[in-house]
Amino acid sequence: MSSKETFAKGVGYRMEGNDFFKAEEYTQALKSYYFAILHLKTVGGVKEQDEFKPAYEEQLVKIYNNMSTVYSKQNKWERVIQYSTKARHSKKKALELDGGNAKSLFRLGQAYIRAGIPEKAYFYLRDAADKNPNDPLVKHEMALLDKLKEKHDKTKDTLYRDMVRKIIH
Repeated sequence: MSSKETFAKGVGYRMEGNDFFKAEEYTQALKSYYFAILHLKTVGGVKEQDEFKPAYEEQLVKIYNNMSTVYSKQNKWERVIQYSTKARHSKKKALELDGGNAKSLFRLGQAYIRAGIPEKAYFYLRDAADKNPNDPLVKHEMALLDKLKEKHDKTKDTLYRDMVRKIIH
């Protein structure tokens, strides 16, 4: 199989994964995305690597973002973090593809909230909000983060108040 055929087959697997995702067949979507990655990582070998590199990197970012979305549908937040991070760092191509890869910024923030690490979520959601200030999903997650912070602050205040009472009495 030629490099062009291998690349086309990898893209085909990505598109197949998208179709499975739309049909809510998430396990099948992930399998297709994995096959896409396997095909795309072998494209060009050493000889033609430079020729395919930009297109390969673009496809990888799309696949990693798609996998992140699938895992978010399955509430597998550690995997969302893993694949959103891969999308953001895939050869720095993410920055060129969608202005800093706002999708992965959003998903990272969302995943960190769901994984119980809201302090990390803030930075990603703030960056996503800077890139897409009118995005309702980003606004929703920021509001959720604000509620979590308020709850945390109230808990902390109560804890300190109780400690002071014990010391005084």
